[in-house]
Amino acid sequence: MASLRSLAAGLSALGLSLALAGCGSSPGAGPSAGVGYETVIAAVVLAESEAGGRAFELEIEGDTAQVHVAAAGRDVEVDVDLAGPTVTDRRDDGDLDGDDRATMDAAPTTLADAVRVAAATHDGDGSVDEVSLENGDDAAWKVAFTDASDVAVSVTDGTIVRSAG
Repeated sequence: MASLRSLAAGLSALGLSLALAGCGSSPGAGPSAGVGYETVIAAVVLAESEAGGRAFELEIEGDTAQVHVAAAGRDVEVDVDLAGPTVTDRRDDGDLDGDDRATMDAAPTTLADAVRVAAATHDGDGSVDEVSLENGDDAAWKVAFTDASDVAVSVTDGTIVRSAG
């Protein structure tokens, strides 16, 4: 009886190992093959920590996330290597645009929240390509995917404003 339990436990462990191995990325498949939303969120959180502010724009360029962070009234661009994620560069891009500042001051929904919401509703095959802040009466985070679709998420309450593609 003990040998049957050992065999069953061993087979269960083997099955779990195989299932988890199937979830990993294949050798040579880097972020440029498709960036998962969790990786994007990790890059945003790291950039916000590095710059000491709040992200308001993101663009994926190959294996790098270029994250713009509002910090002390400035636009700080932080480049994050998606493989780490690790910060590879940081530069001051000047004063933060007044419209962006006003929208962010009134927005409880963060860029990372918008990525989470958009990814949960996105039904295409693409991964996150860029995120931008749309100002005005219908202020929203526009999350664009590599399959040419996009989802706009309200900055005020995190609901889907529109979806295209």
